[in-house]
Amino acid sequence: MAKISTMPRQAAPAGSRMDLSDYRAELGVAVALAAMCVLFAVTVPNFLSTGNFVTLLQQTSVVAIIAVGMTMVIITGEIDLSVGSQVGLAGTVFAILTVKLGVPMVLSALIVFAEAAVVGIFIGALRVVWGIPTFITTLGLLSALRGVAFFISDGITVGPMPEVIGNVWYGEFLALPVPIWVMILVVALGWLVLSTMPFGRHLYAIGGDAETARRYGVKVWRLRIAVMVVVQLLAALGGMMLVGRLNAASPTVGELMELDVIAAVIVGGTLLSGGKGRIIGTVLGVLFVAVLRNGMVLNGIQPVIFLIAQGTVIILAVWWSMLRGRSEP
Repeated sequence: MAKISTMPRQAAPAGSRMDLSDYRAELGVAVALAAMCVLFAVTVPNFLSTGNFVTLLQQTSVVAIIAVGMTMVIITGEIDLSVGSQVGLAGTVFAILTVKLGVPMVLSALIVFAEAAVVGIFIGALRVVWGIPTFITTLGLLSALRGVAFFISDGITVGPMPEVIGNVWYGEFLALPVPIWVMILVVALGWLVLSTMPFGRHLYAIGGDAETARRYGVKVWRLRIAVMVVVQLLAALGGMMLVGRLNAASPTVGELMELDVIAAVIVGGTLLSGGKGRIIGTVLGVLFVAVLRNGMVLNGIQPVIFLIAQGTVIILAVWWSMLRGRSEP
């Protein structure tokens, strides 16, 4: 059977001129982000300082890392609401293995990644074998994974961690914090996968029309499972990174992080219906949400106001996504 060979509309064929109209979603976010930066630069004296910008990138690195995987998931027309709970569970398991059981850190990390992979396979298998929407499965896991984290930790903080763990968050390389470099690496890999590899092109094909993609030989079931595994693995990585930041693990870590991740992806122009989206848009979406939070905090605005603003942004982004889905071929 012939393999699918058509390029997704997101990636311009090699040698062709870039059509900026194809990037209007990303350009819109970039303009909004720039306007917001100007606003906060006027109201907060140190907003544009290098220190604030580096801190902002470091604090949002985990969200950005998970958002790369979530972009792939949503491009296929699926969603994962459990990533925040996986962050808490992964960190808790890692801390218990390392601190309480004395397991070597590398082996502890491998066990955590194995747990995350199993969860991803479980979500994907329910989708491809029994047709259970990932929205339903991950909504259940949002509570279940958090509950497991509370159960195995007795609801208490596990720590302190070995000093080397702190270097994962507070260490520097070439004058930048390590989390920023990890974020850059994951973002670059995500861009390469979606822009240059058959795996990425097939994800777009599945999101556009899964049945047509299947007829052209795309292993739809395999890729649906694969993207759920990827986003769970990235959530587990984020959970272990946050253990270094806090020098401990708590089952409450990562609460509501799924909102930040999904908001960043949708604001960045990825269609909820699937088939369209880019990593560059996700990065802009991550920065938009992060700058919004950072600017409001520096202006002394109550955190509850940010939650209201974030919810409003999500609603507007979904509305915009639906309009684009109807108007674009």
